[in-house]
Amino acid sequence: MRRICTRHLRAGMQLAQPVISSNGKILLAKGQILRDSYIYRLIQLGVYSVYVVDPRFPDVDATDFLSEQTRLQALRLVRTACTNLIAGSVLDVPAITEVVDMLIDDLSAKPNLLISLFDIRLKDDYTFAHSINVCSFAILIGMAYALRKRQLRELAVGALMHDLGKTLLPSEILQKPGPLSPVEYEKMQEHTSLGFDMLRRQGEIGLLSAHIALQHHERIDGNGYPRNLVGSEIHLYGRIVAVADVYDALISDRAYRPRYLPHKAAEILTEQSGAAFDSEVVRHFLRQVAFYPTGSLVRLSTGVIGVVVDVNRPITTRPIVRVLYDSKGEEINDYYELDLSKHSDISIIEVVADETRLA
Repeated sequence: MRRICTRHLRAGMQLAQPVISSNGKILLAKGQILRDSYIYRLIQLGVYSVYVVDPRFPDVDATDFLSEQTRLQALRLVRTACTNLIAGSVLDVPAITEVVDMLIDDLSAKPNLLISLFDIRLKDDYTFAHSINVCSFAILIGMAYALRKRQLRELAVGALMHDLGKTLLPSEILQKPGPLSPVEYEKMQEHTSLGFDMLRRQGEIGLLSAHIALQHHERIDGNGYPRNLVGSEIHLYGRIVAVADVYDALISDRAYRPRYLPHKAAEILTEQSGAAFDSEVVRHFLRQVAFYPTGSLVRLSTGVIGVVVDVNRPITTRPIVRVLYDSKGEEINDYYELDLSKHSDISIIEVVADETRLA
């Protein structure tokens, strides 16, 4: 299989992974043969990319770091939690704990699986998919810190609910396509305190979990909000979720900018490590990320183009690439593989979105 931008899909291609909405509904199933009408609808819904079957890569598997069942259940839970709170109801804390335990068990069972997150999300599902991804990233970082199960649960509950305060903010601020005005930005900052207060009213949610909602926009140099905390004044959980939150936001399409590719997002985190973000947290996180997920089409510094077929640990910036096209964009007859970890003079210079325009 390989990943392809939805705008470059063609009728007759076959999905290698399902497209799922935030309420857990499978919009297009794995194995579905695409029609023009399906492709048009995917673009309308804001789906950035999908995985398609490609006979040239029967051995390439873009394994999600979460099982489909866990991701579906978590999506349903987050959507229901937000809907209930808006309606004035209470959180179903036992259900939240059950899903969090599923996430922890899922990720604990795959200790060597790198995060390959070109997930298939709809443009209106950002809040829900973002919460699950941030929670998953936080768990992985927590595992790198060897946190106990109880601590992982505290961290995961807070991470899953970290943006709950946004349910009380006006949609015109949340979805504004341009920069926020000073007044709007001040209003946006309120979501941290609002989320903390909402979680504290839920009795069964612990104080440390609730503090994640309050602290995930704090920065170790004191330039965060709402309290301008510095360094270790921010709880470890808050420092972890700050990194997870920013990374997932960077690799997501937003109303005011397109997504960054994973390697560019990692560069941004690295640049701000030790200033905005805890450098140890960033280090632990980046060891978990596949900057070029399997199935990605890439151009090498030699000009040739190929597909990432495997990711190397610990040098995840230098994967194994199966070369398909020469430097002129002509398909070659005999594909060959380059392990970039063994070729220091060759590097990836571009992720290619459209295979029909290679020259």
